[in-house]
Amino acid sequence: MENKSLERGIKDRRGLESISNLFLSTSEKAKENSHQAEDQYEIEETVTVRKKLAFQNDENVQQNMTRALSRHLEEGYNIRRVELQKNEDISKPRSRMHKEEEVIIFIKLN
Repeated sequence: MENKSLERGIKDRRGLESISNLFLSTSEKAKENSHQAEDQYEIEETVTVRKKLAFQNDENVQQNMTRALSRHLEEGYNIRRVELQKNEDISKPRSRMHKEEEVIIFIKLN
């Protein structure tokens, strides 16, 4: 009696009562099945890598950004979107104007 309760406790801990079907095969049969399965499907992997390049804001920042852009284009990267900003301060006697312009260049997806 004590032996049956021990077996029941082992079954409960391993979750064996929830297995409804179990198939066993020899190693040769398993290799054959695995080769057949490989012929029935195709694998496609998608990997996304994102990089952010930050430059110190000094007198050469525009040239450094231009060089980095050129280098990435030469390596096969494609431009999807470019954001440009221009700030101007125009001072005249008795008037001052601050002008900001933004230009966004992008690929329009249909």
